[in-house]
Amino acid sequence: MSETFKIRKAEPDEYPGIEKIFKVQGLENNKSGVEILKGYSVEAFDKLIGGAEVMVQDGEYTFSVAVDANFKGQGIGTSLFQIVKKEIQGLGAKRIMIQAKVPAYWSKFGFLEVVDPNDVPKKFRCDDCSQYGKDCFPKIMVLDL
Repeated sequence: MSETFKIRKAEPDEYPGIEKIFKVQGLENNKSGVEILKGYSVEAFDKLIGGAEVMVQDGEYTFSVAVDANFKGQGIGTSLFQIVKKEIQGLGAKRIMIQAKVPAYWSKFGFLEVVDPNDVPKKFRCDDCSQYGKDCFPKIMVLDL
């Protein structure tokens, strides 16, 4: 039986710990031109096991969600997404854009792939990244709110 996880609002000084989980999960951690609006941490067994950040990048609302591999499949990522979606809606956003490394996962929540890269702000795209198209194949996806 697994312990119930706890999600709470994170303070800015906790963001580096959350971002370490992003990095371990292979998510981009370049915050250049990104404003972090709010963060959330997930704890189980008194240990940080996941987190989320709500951000604005080049005028687009976005977020990152990551969960330690040992705790995947327990609904934690879904819970985090529901929290960040509500937060972004509360900010008045009309849509959410993400750089999805696992597009099939995000399509379950209604995200659709942006087909024309010209529909995405240049700074938001990752086609200038040295890993893009070599060992990283993300899709830009959007969810209309």
